Amino acid sequence: MNTPLSRRLAAAAVVAAAVLSLSACGQDRTTTGAAGSDCDTASNLDGGAYPRTIEKGAVKDPAGADVGTVVDPATITTRPVRIAALDQTFVDAALVLNTEVVAYTTYQAMGEKLPAFLGSAAETCGGRAVNIGNLQTPDIEKLAGARPDLIVSAKVRHEKQYEQFKGIKLGSGTVPVVFSQTTGATWKENLLLLAKAVDKENLAKAELAAYQDRAAKIGAAIKAKNGGNAPTVSLLRFLPKEDRLMQRVSFVGDIFADTGLNQPDKSTDPKNDFSITLSPERLLDADADYIFLTSNGEDAAAQRKAAAEANPLWNQLRGKVTPVDDLVWLTSVGLTGAHAVLDDIAKTFAVDPAK
Repeated sequence: MNTPLSRRLAAAAVVAAAVLSLSACGQDRTTTGAAGSDCDTASNLDGGAYPRTIEKGAVKDPAGADVGTVVDPATITTRPVRIAALDQTFVDAALVLNTEVVAYTTYQAMGEKLPAFLGSAAETCGGRAVNIGNLQTPDIEKLAGARPDLIVSAKVRHEKQYEQFKGIKLGSGTVPVVFSQTTGATWKENLLLLAKAVDKENLAKAELAAYQDRAAKIGAAIKAKNGGNAPTVSLLRFLPKEDRLMQRVSFVGDIFADTGLNQPDKSTDPKNDFSITLSPERLLDADADYIFLTSNGEDAAAQRKAAAEANPLWNQLRGKVTPVDDLVWLTSVGLTGAHAVLDDIAKTFAVDPAK
């Protein structure tokens, strides 16, 4: 996708009771995360100064809209090394930036632990992280007990809890809180936002540039195998209460675009709709050369998938149907997850994964 961000990357190749005072723990917090951790948070630093303030508009999306911080400016006194990442996009981002994750939330079929697709970094820089509960209802007491020195999430996720998060003590002050506007399609900007907070912007840009290069190579290989044309693709997701056809303004839509694959958009508001609800009568809207399917793992979602396959229109779908992992394709919303999606795409089209 030839967005301003991709061009830059190419060029760059209960609270009062819960709150705890986060005093020093007998270690140099500029180089380590959780006690006993192997996470080397001092690697790949830009060498920037602290205190620093993350202002509204510190990072913008390809359309020029503000990504963060979108509630209040966040002043960070010293470089953060203990991150409470309360949305999966920031868990992934923190691990990519080799920064300790000390608290996280769970979402849908994610399970109680950090997901396996995050690889060895989940153990190295997240092995001591505390699960503080469901994404919608994080436990404030557990969050404070994890002793973060930075809390990151998204306004769309935790706007109601923002003031509670701000009340958590850090030494004589409070823990800085950085919110992005949303997740999904802004996963790249969210990585850059966290990188700005932890002084690792150059690392983030390099990692994103490497991803863009890999996506382009996979896309080129697919086109070459398809007579120089980009195949059409779609992603149909089965949830307990509805079926969704993912649109271009989404995490996976962004990856499809980065590979140059052609994802038809069926939305009446393509600039804002990350998905549309697909009624049984509109099943053929999901048709494409390659149709990827996910289910979030719940029984009700599996039943909806079975109902779609029993729909008389199902046999009219002309595309190759390929099941993929919902956790990776829909929930990961980060760079590590994006690389896992590229793995699946390369495998589906039987091309070199460009690793």
